[in-house]
Amino acid sequence: MPKYYSSILFTSPPINELIIRHVSGRLKVALEHTNNNVLEVMRKPSFDLFEAFKKIFDRINREQSLNQQLIPYFISSHPGCKEADMKELATIIRRLNFRLEQVQDFTPTPMTMATEMWYTGYHPYTLKPVFSAKTQQEKLSQREFFFGYKTKEKGLSTKGIAD
Repeated sequence: MPKYYSSILFTSPPINELIIRHVSGRLKVALEHTNNNVLEVMRKPSFDLFEAFKKIFDRINREQSLNQQLIPYFISSHPGCKEADMKELATIIRRLNFRLEQVQDFTPTPMTMATEMWYTGYHPYTLKPVFSAKTQQEKLSQREFFFGYKTKEKGLSTKGIAD
């Protein structure tokens, strides 16, 4: 975990102040994914950082008798994300008891490294192949993992997602 993330996260006064005084009820957090390989392609910190933050957030909520929620923001079909990564993500969000309301599908945008990977199929720095969901079926298949709880409530398959 980069030093600047951990020093901000684990410094009590600022994080307490943020959670107690500046969250009106829901705090949106741009996790974007749970798999560290996918997060690395996204140039994001490890998911461990979020889990550490969630523990602090939950503890402060208990101690202060608050009823705040963390609302995670995720992206489906990002370059580098495979079906196995989505199964892992679905298992983790279920364990964390998140019921997602919406998900952003990856959209290629000019001048970004992610779009270069999506278009070429290669990581520009390592030149290793990078999978990208491109067809409508591949994109739908990835998006379904986010809403497995809805599928399970209807008695349908959850694609091998662990409880």
